[in-house]
Amino acid sequence: MVITVLNEFKDLIDPKILPKRRKYLNYYILGLVDGEGCFSISIKKQDNTRFGWVIDPVFHVTQSRDHKVILEILRRVFGCGRIIPKPGQEESTFIYIVDSRQNLVEKIIPFFRKHQPIIKQKEFQLFAEIVEGLHKGEHRTLEGFKRLLEKAYEASTDRKYKLSDILSSIEGADASETIRRAP
Repeated sequence: MVITVLNEFKDLIDPKILPKRRKYLNYYILGLVDGEGCFSISIKKQDNTRFGWVIDPVFHVTQSRDHKVILEILRRVFGCGRIIPKPGQEESTFIYIVDSRQNLVEKIIPFFRKHQPIIKQKEFQLFAEIVEGLHKGEHRTLEGFKRLLEKAYEASTDRKYKLSDILSSIEGADASETIRRAP
């Protein structure tokens, strides 16, 4: 009888059906995320912020109710995140979400740097650059915010707002902030 190293999941799933070693589970997770996951960067209008906009990174994986156990395994492997019903599909679909910048920087990004996505390689690279830039505080300056915003649009141009409109509005917001601070 072969003893699996992954007994830590025995309360969720029969360990005999899991890979025999953690590295193989990591490869499974990589494939799952490459197919069903998303490295998302949302751009949200928020008037009470310095530039009137927020750059909001989120890592998530979606699964049907029947396969929710894999989302539980992801949560344990990464040691962070939450699982919620998918809005509009609460009865049939769940989402594993990590939106804490700290967890993205310390857990999600290092995992996918070590286990590189194939299909979502560019999406991940831009995501990592944006999250790390936010973590370093680059978004606090106009130039840094614009650079991160442009990277977000490089990752996905299918957005509610045009990049040029956002850039115009943040330059106007920065100018009015400077005028208010002037002695």
